[in-house]
Formats: sequence, structure tokens, C-alpha cells
Amino acid sequence: MLKSLWSFGKLGLDSDSSNQNTDRDDAYIFPKVDPQVDGPDCLRDCADCTVQYPARFNTNNSRQLYGGIKPVTTHVLVATGKADWVRKAETEEGSLMQAFERGAFKDKKGRMMVSASNLSIDPLDDSNNNSNTTDNSTSTKPTTLLVLPSFTFVDGVIQADLPEFMDRFVNSPSPIPPPSPNPNHRLTTRPCERDYMVLLCSHRTRDARCGISAPLIKRELERHLRPLGLARDDDDSRAGGVGIAFVSHVGGHKFAANVLVYRRKEEQMIWLARVRPEHCEGIVRFTILQGKVVRPEERLRGGFDLQRGLMSW
Repeated sequence: MLKSLWSFGKLGLDSDSSNQNTDRDDAYIFPKVDPQVDGPDCLRDCADCTVQYPARFNTNNSRQLYGGIKPVTTHVLVATGKADWVRKAETEEGSLMQAFERGAFKDKKGRMMVSASNLSIDPLDDSNNNSNTTDNSTSTKPTTLLVLPSFTFVDGVIQADLPEFMDRFVNSPSPIPPPSPNPNHRLTTRPCERDYMVLLCSHRTRDARCGISAPLIKRELERHLRPLGLARDDDDSRAGGVGIAFVSHVGGHKFAANVLVYRRKEEQMIWLARVRPEHCEGIVRFTILQGKVVRPEERLRGGFDLQRGLMSW
């Protein structure tokens, strides 16, 4: 099913089609906010931000964003309990990130992106969470993987489990595989109860702008989510809401902050860039909750909509 959806092809702009009109409503896979529908303030930045970027925080604001990234069909988050990693996270000795890289595992439906994340290694013990150390003291322990867009946690994964993981959770014909009847299969799963997952690149060792922007964007997003009852920490057992995770390099750090919004029920991923604290109110109100984008000509890199069988890169 997933494969047939992705075969619909590409909507929007080709990376070499710079002369296309991006002001058209149909130029993007996701709808733009419309002042006549969303109110006259929908295009305005937040005026009461509690945080700001440093004065010398510079990004590339001239290059076209939309349609210039590689397609993604499956996104795997490797729980490390850290918010920063060695420059290339996949080279950390003994880690699952390294095992994914060395194993050359392929998503038969398309392209798999694997990111280190600050999710807790042990879902019952968050003592390692939010540590910024880059040592590999926990790299040989079993850890948890979060598979998106299926919103599935796979627990207790070690390097030897990766072939089973790929067969059951990446290359399975079912988006959410049922329990395996095979007695040799040892991996256990549980659903991710969040309605939305927001991923922020925090890879400071790779580029300082990511390490600076991610915690500030997280703080500002949570400020707008909290009054709505939607803010969720890693150890919050309540269903629903918005989870926010820090991840390793996703590409395009010159466009920091990179923000990937996964919407579970809608089966969407919306990839934003050049995000600043003053944009967070609009991201919460329109992108997370409604699947709309504020100023896509400036901030939208791409994404997919599985229910409509559309992707744009």
C-alpha cells in the first residue's frame, strides 16, 4: 500500500525549475494560509517571543528551498539520550547508527533516513535524556527505535536485530506490522501515542547553528502548545499531544532551524526550514494542527501526504 502511494510521483517544483510561479495555490503540496480563511493575522510573526536568536545567527535566505531535498519514505529515530553527537553520528563506534551505515540496509519502498535522537534509550528510565555528552558509554546497550510515519516504537534493539527490524518494520507490506508469529523474532513494539512529532536538528558538533536554534525553537513551541494542553515531555504518559525530539544532521544546516512535522492521523510530513522563534506560533496554529504552511516560498523544503498519495522534494 505504501509503495503504491509513493508511486504517484512528485507534486510541485522541480529543483531545476526556477522560473515556475510559487505564488500559485497549487504550487505546493500543502496549502498556504489564507488571510480570508485563517484571519488577517495568519501571516504575521509572533510579537511576544520570549527567546531570540543571537544577533550574528546567519542563514542562507537566498536559495530556493522547495523541491531540493532527497525523498524520504521511512524515518528511523535511534534513541541515544543525547542532544549532540560526534560530527558524523553514523561513525560512533559500536552504535546502532554505525550498524545501520555499515549494514547498508535499504528501504525497498524508497529511501530510509536514520537519525540519532535524544529519545530515552530505555523508555522506563530517562536518566540519560537530554545529556549533551558525545561519549559512547551507552552505545552498546539495547535501545529503542521510533519508526515514522507509522508512529511505532521498537524496543530493546541491538545490532544483531537490524535484519529483523528491516524486514518487519521497514520493508513490511503493512504500515504497522502485526505481532510476529515467528518464535525467532524477539523485537517488541508499542504505539507512539503522540498525535504529532516535531523533529529539530540539534547537531551542534556538525553546525553550531543547529545546536543554538533547536533548544530555543523547542522552548517557544512549548510555550504555545502548553495553553492548548498539547505539550508532552518524553516521559509524559498521556495520549495525544505533540512530542518534540532533537535529532542529528538532516541536511541543510545553512537553512537552520530545520523543523520536521509528522502528523500521525493525516499521514503527513512537513519539512520546514529557516525557522525562527517568531515563527513558532504560526507553526503550532497552522502547520501542526491544520497542515497549512505560513510563507511556504520562504520556509517549505518538502514533505509527503500519504493519504493523497503525494510527495514533493
